[in-house]
Amino acid sequence: MNRDIKARAGDRVSLEDAVRRGLRMYMTRANVFSYQVAERAGLGYTDLHCLGLLQLQGPMSAGELARCTGLTTSAITAAIDRLERGGLARREPDPSDRRRVIVRLDDENFNRRIVPLYAAKSAGEAPVLTRFTDEELAVVRDFLAALEEADG
Repeated sequence: MNRDIKARAGDRVSLEDAVRRGLRMYMTRANVFSYQVAERAGLGYTDLHCLGLLQLQGPMSAGELARCTGLTTSAITAAIDRLERGGLARREPDPSDRRRVIVRLDDENFNRRIVPLYAAKSAGEAPVLTRFTDEELAVVRDFLAALEEADG
C-alpha cells in the first residue's frame, strides 16, 4: 500500500473516531438536559421520554410504547397512569381492536407545559444550523436517518 493510501485510511479512522466521540458527547449532554427538563416539569425521565416518543411518532398502543422504551408492560402502564394524571396524555379505545388502547399526547398541555422548557435549547441550535448549506444539512439528515434505521 502506498503512503498516500495509508494516510487516507488513517484519516478515515480518525474521522470516524471523531464522529463517534462527538455523537457520544452530544448524547451525554442531551441526556443531562433531558433530566433537567424532566425535573423542571415535575416528571420522571421515563415519563418525559414517553412524551417525546408520542410527540415525534404520534399516538401508539401501550404495547408499542413499551417496546419503544424497553419498559415492561406494568412499568409502561404506571408511566401512562402518571401522564394521564398530569394531563399530558390520554388513553383512547383503539377503533380497530377494542381490547387495545391508544395513548395520545395531549397537545395543548404538552405545548403549554413542556415545549417552553426546550425554547433556549432550540434557540441555541438555530445559529448552528445556519452555518451549513442545504446540501450539508441533507447529509446530516441522511446520516441521522441511517443511524435510526440501524438501531431498528
